[in-house]
Amino acid sequence: MDVALTSYQGPPNVTIIRAAGIFDASATEDFMVPTRKAIESGTENILLDLCEVSFMSSIGIRVINAIYFELHPRESKEKDKEIALKVREGDYKAPHLKILCPQQNVHKVMEMVGIDQYIEIFEDEDQALAAFKDK
Repeated sequence: MDVALTSYQGPPNVTIIRAAGIFDASATEDFMVPTRKAIESGTENILLDLCEVSFMSSIGIRVINAIYFELHPRESKEKDKEIALKVREGDYKAPHLKILCPQQNVHKVMEMVGIDQYIEIFEDEDQALAAFKDK
């Protein structure tokens, strides 16, 4: 998998992670090493550009969840319950993580596991970047 990071100078600033190829177990390190470095160096908002990802296994879903939890740390059991309720009701979307234009088969996997219930998925980069401003 090829991974490239670019920066959008906002406000707010957003790190765009552009991935291409197959997102399976063999791609985990290629994806997570630069992503973790970005988060450790202060990145607060990430747009995952999955336009060129042709396949995603369950490992890819786990990686997206890991990024979600790094950007949205758990605060308390009460807050976690509140967020879980809002997700079920459709009233919560992750403020610091968005996904851009996954291919149809990748999008289907995300829908099947429920990622789209709490992470917004966009087809247009400008709209995705604008969604960070709204939070």
